[in-house]
Amino acid sequence: MVRRFGLVIGLLVVIIAILILFDKLVVDDKSVANKGEQPPITNEELSLSRLKEKLLEKYVGIDVKTTEEKELVIQVVGTEDYLQTVKKDMESIAKNAIKSSPLKNYPIVFERWEFTSLRDDNKKIGDDINLLMEELIAGLEDFDVYEYLVIENRTTITIQTTIKGASHEGIQLAIGIEEAIKKIVQANASQNNSYVINILNAQRQKIN
Repeated sequence: MVRRFGLVIGLLVVIIAILILFDKLVVDDKSVANKGEQPPITNEELSLSRLKEKLLEKYVGIDVKTTEEKELVIQVVGTEDYLQTVKKDMESIAKNAIKSSPLKNYPIVFERWEFTSLRDDNKKIGDDINLLMEELIAGLEDFDVYEYLVIENRTTITIQTTIKGASHEGIQLAIGIEEAIKKIVQANASQNNSYVINILNAQRQKIN
């Protein structure tokens, strides 16, 4: 009787152990499957990406984001005068781009960026890019026509100038600025990227 009871107890222990092991295997399989899944992009993020692409078709030095207050913020690099010049057109482009998106009822707010100093807390980019920007700014100060610069996605350097039109003299000056930028980038040991360089005149046209 005692022996039979012991066998029953042993059998129960084995069954319980098998059930625990099976449950653990199922949980582990689910964990692996979940790790393999990438979080899907939200409709809001997709709308922001499309809006930014639309604005970049015409403008450089811009970014977009939303706030907790459900505002659509368009960030623009440039002077206050420049922002006021392009604000109406950018707002029109934005409204048309988001009219059928989750952002359609978000009020549009503009912010002005100034990429002028390594100490600017608004620049959320790597230290190497900050260093390159500082060196570019220092090197471009020799050009009276230099206004501001933008480095986008570690691939493009855009220089806004006060050059008027696209005269032969203005184009030669733009080429001179481009060559100065190339030398600064090449001298920066931490920069291995090949940059596309855009020199813009006062009318925001590429002239190099």
